Amino acid sequence: MPAPSTALDRFAGDPDFMLSLARGLLVLRAFEKEAKLTIGRAAALTGLPRPAARRCLYTLEQLGYLAARDGEWQLRPLLLSLARAYLTSTRFAEAAQPRLDQLRDEVGESCSIGVFDEGEVVYIARSETQRIISIALSVGSRLPAYCTSMGRVLLAALEPAARAACCAAAPFPVRTPFTLTTADAIAAELKRVDEAGYAVIDQEMEIGLRSIAVPVRDRTGKVVAALNVGVASSRTAPEDLIARILPRLQSAAEEMRELAGLGL
Repeated sequence: MPAPSTALDRFAGDPDFMLSLARGLLVLRAFEKEAKLTIGRAAALTGLPRPAARRCLYTLEQLGYLAARDGEWQLRPLLLSLARAYLTSTRFAEAAQPRLDQLRDEVGESCSIGVFDEGEVVYIARSETQRIISIALSVGSRLPAYCTSMGRVLLAALEPAARAACCAAAPFPVRTPFTLTTADAIAAELKRVDEAGYAVIDQEMEIGLRSIAVPVRDRTGKVVAALNVGVASSRTAPEDLIARILPRLQSAAEEMRELAGLGL
């Protein structure tokens, strides 16, 4: 019986690739899907054999990254030290935060900056007013790129081959009745976003949420992040996003251009 495939199979035969380290990181990433994992669940989510999953969980527990109780493992606060190391090196996010706060005050809505990573938007800065989404968003939060305004901006900025590869992952999960899920629909929308220079999401990720995003470019014109504003659909119409909020978004993104060279 062949061994189950994992995300690590493509590294087979690479003498410099440390498989044991990669397996441990693969198990850590599994906690993005579920807060608590048994050995069997860790094996199922990662594709690792149960003995390998058990050793990874045990090792991470002994190192202080996981806590075990009644046959289940969960993350411990020590992992925050790794996140903090990244965030403190993210000079752009720190430098852009005052301008993000100013934008929040100008429009009276929550604002965020995100970057693209493996088909998702990772929040690197956020300035919040009131919570209008069921998910608690903060620095480090991840949302799917295909149905978010920042995600659409970042996907549209990819090279054509990379953009096509992302669309090839369709059909995507249906989150609401308004979600675009097919490759053709998303490709057409990304083309529109690329031409228009902004993306609007109208209740595609969650009912009641509208958002608009623009790219943040560095001095060379390369898109390095996205900037967005999220609003409640009950109080802000799509046309108001474009007429009232888009100009302020564009102005803030332009001011951040000089900061983008500080590094993400």
